[in-house]
Amino acid sequence: MKKLFALVLIAILTLTTTAFAATYRYDGDDIVFNYDENIFEIVEDDHTDDEDSVVLAAKDKTWDQTYVRIYVAELEDGEKFPTMAEFAEMPDTTVEQMETWAGFKNVFTYTLENDDDTTQTFFIAPVYDDDGEIDDSLTVEIGVTKMDDADKAMLRDDAISEILDTLKVDG
Repeated sequence: MKKLFALVLIAILTLTTTAFAATYRYDGDDIVFNYDENIFEIVEDDHTDDEDSVVLAAKDKTWDQTYVRIYVAELEDGEKFPTMAEFAEMPDTTVEQMETWAGFKNVFTYTLENDDDTTQTFFIAPVYDDDGEIDDSLTVEIGVTKMDDADKAMLRDDAISEILDTLKVDG
C-alpha cells in the first residue's frame, strides 16, 4: 500500500510540474523553447518576414527587471555575420567568443553593467542552414537586477538557464 501511495504521489507531482511548463513555438520550428508559466510571461511577440522577437519577463516582482529577449534576424543576401574584430570595436565592452553555448556554435558574448544595478548579458550566435551556411543571426539578451538574496538569485538564474537549455532556432 505504501508503494502504491508513493507511486501515485510521484505521478501527481510529475503531472503538476509538467502542467506549468509551456512550449513556445513560432511558425513551425523557427523559434522553440520551454518556459515555466508560473515564473515568466511573454510580454512581446513580434514577427516579420525577416525578423522574429520574443520577450519573456519575470512575474515575480522581487526579481525586478528580469527578462529574456530572443531575437532572430535573417541575414540579407551578401550580408556576413560579424567577426570577432568587428565585435572588438565596441567601446567599453569586452567581447568573448565561445565555441559552443546552448547548442549553438561560434557564439559571441558580452556583458554590460549599468548604473542602476542591472546587468545585460548578450549572446550572439550564427544560425546555420541545412547546407552549413550562416542563414540567420540569433541574439539572446538577458537582463537582471542585482539581488542581495543569493538563494533567490540562484532560483532566477536556474529559471533562465532552463529557457536557454531548450532554445532551438531553425535557420
